[in-house]
Amino acid sequence: MVIRIFYLVVSIFSVAMVYLAIEEPYYSDLLSGGYVSASMQMSAVTDYEMNATMVNARYEADTCNRYEDRDECLKFKGVAIRGDKEHNISSDEAIYQEDLLKFKNNVRYINNENLKFVSNEVTYDIKKKIAISNTPFVMTQSGDKITGNSLIYDLNLKTTKIKGFQGWIEQERR
Repeated sequence: MVIRIFYLVVSIFSVAMVYLAIEEPYYSDLLSGGYVSASMQMSAVTDYEMNATMVNARYEADTCNRYEDRDECLKFKGVAIRGDKEHNISSDEAIYQEDLLKFKNNVRYINNENLKFVSNEVTYDIKKKIAISNTPFVMTQSGDKITGNSLIYDLNLKTTKIKGFQGWIEQERR
């Protein structure tokens, strides 16, 4: 009888030790949904957009992470040629999710007409072709300067809506 009890205690102890040995201490945190890991990570990324005759755009990033619902790139730089205009944009972080491009932290845009735009966050809706900045911005072209608190620019209608507008316009060009 003593041997049976001893055998039962040893078997329960063995099962408990195996369970504790294979259990991850942080596994319950992963199951709670608090953490999401990237399904793919890329470093030193360069992506080209091209048609049959030429390269239309080049996009670069130090690191890109692909998640189930979005792509995130760090130290993003993009150059696109649309018609006779060259567009350059850079930001510390770029997120692509559901036809929205969101540029965050140190966003800078410049084109070949010497138009410069600097803000901390810009969202671009690819389908509607609308750029939105809900953070203070500075826009310059030649000697002209515009500052504002927020901006909505519709590329289709070529209209701009600015809140908190302040402008300095150079009157005599040399």
